[in-house]
Amino acid sequence: MDVLFVNTFEKSGGAARAAYRIFSEIRGRSVDVHYLTLTKEGCDPDVSGRLRTSVLGFGVRALARLDRIPLYFYPQRQQAIFSPDIWSNPLRIRLTRFRSNIVHLHWVVAGLLGVEELAKLTCPIVWTLHDAWAFTGGCHYTQDCEGFKKLCGHCPQLGSRHEDDYSRMLMRRKTKVFQGLDITVVTPSRWQAEMAKQSSLFAGRRIEVIPNGLDTETFKPLDRQIARARLGVPSDKPVVLFGAQSMTDPRKGWDLLREALRDLEWPCTLLVFGDGDVVIDEAPYVTVRQLGSVTDDAILAAAYSAADVFVCPSREDNLPNTVAEALACGTPCAAFAVNGLPDMIEHRKTGWLAKPFSSAELAEGIRWLVEHPHPADLRQAARGKAVSEYSLTVMGDRYMALYEDVRKVTKTHMVHGAEFSV
Repeated sequence: MDVLFVNTFEKSGGAARAAYRIFSEIRGRSVDVHYLTLTKEGCDPDVSGRLRTSVLGFGVRALARLDRIPLYFYPQRQQAIFSPDIWSNPLRIRLTRFRSNIVHLHWVVAGLLGVEELAKLTCPIVWTLHDAWAFTGGCHYTQDCEGFKKLCGHCPQLGSRHEDDYSRMLMRRKTKVFQGLDITVVTPSRWQAEMAKQSSLFAGRRIEVIPNGLDTETFKPLDRQIARARLGVPSDKPVVLFGAQSMTDPRKGWDLLREALRDLEWPCTLLVFGDGDVVIDEAPYVTVRQLGSVTDDAILAAAYSAADVFVCPSREDNLPNTVAEALACGTPCAAFAVNGLPDMIEHRKTGWLAKPFSSAELAEGIRWLVEHPHPADLRQAARGKAVSEYSLTVMGDRYMALYEDVRKVTKTHMVHGAEFSV
């Protein structure tokens, strides 16, 4: 079996981390795999992309910004991520040398792959959705908008007043291309599967739910005091952990957590990882310890193990890696009961699900978890949930079964004439 993985980034960001974990697990099962990306971050021989630190790598990243050109025609647009997909980066390589039974798409925006290029693929496509972009007119999270059920238009995220706007244009392009493709959709959460089923683009398609996996031997419970000492975190008070790729992303809900922390009546340390500074005022009991951006899984595992509770205050999220990683380290989680989070957190068993978007209820959950009379029970349940649902072995078994099922109705094909921007 030959499987070609396609993702904009190699390992940077939640979607890339999830995609690379799937790729690595499938590669370990005697499957011929290759991973195509815009920029190559490491030295993995099975990954193709312009070396990030090279001149071509710089050029690829610079040209990727041109994909945002249509957004400048919408001055009232929101700051939420929106990917127009106007072109494919011209610094590309041809794929005619790859003999693929299956092309496994992941997060393919920012100039990696133009929609029209998908029409050139003659083999089946498995598309793992890390957000909603594949079935919308450009947004990555819908914010309760239901335009994707038809053809989008009058896009609230673009601040558009017209039905025939850019979101409608992209939906028409996708509709034209997708109708001729053999696409099997995979979503990490049941919530996103339901959204995909309701979309005009994927209605009637085969849609499977396969949660993203992680290495439960890397992300495992560590001695709390040793973990705190390693990170320079005080051992004499509770530790609340929060992490996101970007602190300034309103979807990640830092402002909601900040409000919740102001309700706490006892001293605690707020341990934070991710890009951007965290400023908290009017919370005299809270001391902040920032780790910055963390790419080392061992340090992340130490951070999760050091915490009494991990808080995911997202307004919208699919199946966040951070929650799965925290659970695997035996750390209970507090979050709002939105989107894919109820798939992950069992209320009062592995964590706390607060009413969206009540900071007071989130604070209540943090208190309940920190003050629980039997914290070992919470940690054991959290670890058990991760091992049974999110281990690489479980995920790999599910994907292998899907690949084999997809192959039953196909023959080996060449990926004829397709060019990917790398």
